[in-house]
Amino acid sequence: MSEKIDTKARPTIGLSAGMFDEEGKLLLKRRTEKESLPRDWDLPGGAVEAENNAKTDDEWIVAKELSREIEEETGLKIPIDTIGRMPIMHPVVIKGGDDWAFVIAVAGNYGDPSKGEFKYVSPEELKELANGPQGNRLVSGWRKRMSRLALLAFTHSPNEEYRKQAWLYLEDILSRP
Repeated sequence: MSEKIDTKARPTIGLSAGMFDEEGKLLLKRRTEKESLPRDWDLPGGAVEAENNAKTDDEWIVAKELSREIEEETGLKIPIDTIGRMPIMHPVVIKGGDDWAFVIAVAGNYGDPSKGEFKYVSPEELKELANGPQGNRLVSGWRKRMSRLALLAFTHSPNEEYRKQAWLYLEDILSRP
């Protein structure tokens, strides 16, 4: 008999991937028309499926779920051992605590996605995109959750200048009420 899982009793947990090209630019993917905020840009990733989480006592669940989301959205196959059993996860929490999101830097270059529309951006390009018009901007704009997640991902970029710029932007964002 299949056990019914109460997903309402749990906070939403989102996982996003920080993936970089050779230059250290961050991968963004465009949302589809079926998603909320269609045509806006965000990091590859998505919600941890409560059914999968409820069936495991294995720390690999984070790597498995992120790998699954990356493949669904980009077509890129990332081995779970690349993500790690207990990866460094940077949190961003929405007020009220019902919605938790984490970004995980994924080491290595896996080429360009084979699914969807994508682009690689620098921290400056990220800020410019975040301040663009809805339907062609970073989800929700500058200072919001996705921009903070992307900047946290940039703190792991192979490009030292991008890492420094990301920290400066984060300090500015987080210093404001």
